[in-house]
Amino acid sequence: MNFQVPQFIDEQAKIIGFLTLKQFGFIAVAFITALISFHYFTFSLALIITVIVGALAIALAFGKVNSQPLPKVILAGLGYLWSPRTYTWQRAMKETDLDISALEKLETTRRNMSIQEKIKSIALSITTSKFLSPKQMRENNEKKKYQVVSFSTGERKFAKRVDYK
Repeated sequence: MNFQVPQFIDEQAKIIGFLTLKQFGFIAVAFITALISFHYFTFSLALIITVIVGALAIALAFGKVNSQPLPKVILAGLGYLWSPRTYTWQRAMKETDLDISALEKLETTRRNMSIQEKIKSIALSITTSKFLSPKQMRENNEKKKYQVVSFSTGERKFAKRVDYK
């Protein structure tokens, strides 16, 4: 099955000549403003108003900032100025009291131990703990990497295990 993929979806349709509806609206409002200003004001004041409104209309109709239309940039700027902002530089941490008496006891015990006692405790931990040969460690790691996965359809597959920490 072939599907049609829309092309040029970011372009607006040209409604009136080479202008989109928004561009035509900006130019039309400027033209109407110029007609009204020439009717009610003196020629020099009407000319100043017409130049300002015409330049603004052309900028709004055709201007772009970083490939974004100027009205969109202005609305984003006004939204930024109007909306409240909160600045969070770091997360607030709850104040907690730490009980360091256990740590102090441990430190004093370690300082008071002689070298022979330290060696004996290390030797005891080595002899009582389970150590694997490099081959056993490799096999154990390979077993951990893969596991059997059961799907809701009843199908079972052998899949690689990924632990996210």
